[in-house]
Amino acid sequence: MPTDLRIKKSTRALLDASFAVLLNNPHASISEIANQAGVGRATLYRHYPARESLIQALAVESLSIIGDALLPIRERGDSGMKAMQGMLQALLPLAQRYHFLQMIWTVAELDRDVWQHYETQVAWVTEWVSQGQIAGEINPALDVSWVVSVVDSMLYSASWLIAQEGMSQQKMLQQMQLTLATGIAAQAVTAD
Repeated sequence: MPTDLRIKKSTRALLDASFAVLLNNPHASISEIANQAGVGRATLYRHYPARESLIQALAVESLSIIGDALLPIRERGDSGMKAMQGMLQALLPLAQRYHFLQMIWTVAELDRDVWQHYETQVAWVTEWVSQGQIAGEINPALDVSWVVSVVDSMLYSASWLIAQEGMSQQKMLQQMQLTLATGIAAQAVTAD
């Protein structure tokens, strides 16, 4: 096996094992992670010089996976409620990634690459919400930033309920779609 391929497979195995360990215990030490990955601490440190750099690499990977799931929506040119519905359907299967990000965010947010990925995705959702307001699909009385924050919070809440309460993805999708339809849609009741 060529060396480059072996390195890629080794790095992939480390990331997968690290993700699984940190998903279950976000405070796991490098020793615990290395042990679960079946490698020594020195091997893990060769790839990631600090626990924080490993967490940041996993956060970038998680946000990249999330971004890749959103790309078809952008490529189709979906906007407004159609884009929002598509986003929920595309991202709910990635609930573990959201749950992971939620648990390690205080470390991950310190990384510039993490913020770049996150801000790009927030910009996409902001664009979809703005387009939905212009098209009369999303309540124009709601601030765009508020709607984006609500949708982001729904995804994090869903990931938490799936992980901690054992709720099904289908149930969460129904709940989020109902929230979109009754909470931010143009026909929703506005507060006076």
